Amino acid sequence: NPLYAKKCSETIFLNKALQSFWLGHTKRCNHYSKKILQIELLGSHNRLTIQFYAALNAFRAVKNSNGNGSKCAMVKTLYRSAISALRSAAELSPSTFSNKVYLLEAEMLAFERKHQEAKASYAAAITSSDSVGYVHEHGLACELAAHHYKKIGEVQTAIDFFQQSKLCYIQWGSQMKVESITQQIENIQQHPL
Repeated sequence: NPLYAKKCSETIFLNKALQSFWLGHTKRCNHYSKKILQIELLGSHNRLTIQFYAALNAFRAVKNSNGNGSKCAMVKTLYRSAISALRSAAELSPSTFSNKVYLLEAEMLAFERKHQEAKASYAAAITSSDSVGYVHEHGLACELAAHHYKKIGEVQTAIDFFQQSKLCYIQWGSQMKVESITQQIENIQQHPL
């Protein structure tokens, strides 16, 4: 059945993209995100979810490549597409999508070196995800905020956000993320700047 095969492909690509994102495999996440976004009959919630994680992944890819020009262009393209769709979705379902909008905005503001505005957006993302009980996205918002604070030299605030992130990941049940955050906390404590 062709429809069943398409649904299976959608599910596989979605799971592979999300798994790759959470494992920190930027190239693999990008690959599967592109594949799933090419599916014409992709469900709207799955499309929004992938757009969100694909845009966050693009920011990660730029950070990992020290601002390679083609990756910067990719970030802006994915961001514009994702933020537009997520803002529309947040108007209809703020509890589901507002935290995602705030987090993407924070990442773009940090990318543009608008540090004060980024801090406010990270705070809004953290508060929003916590208020609706999205513990994994709360942890992610804290983790990304920690990276931002570390980058701008506010080490103690970064450590505090990493610790908050770790607590979220413990609650979520992701031992892999707990270990990753623990390592990042140890690294920042040993080498503050």
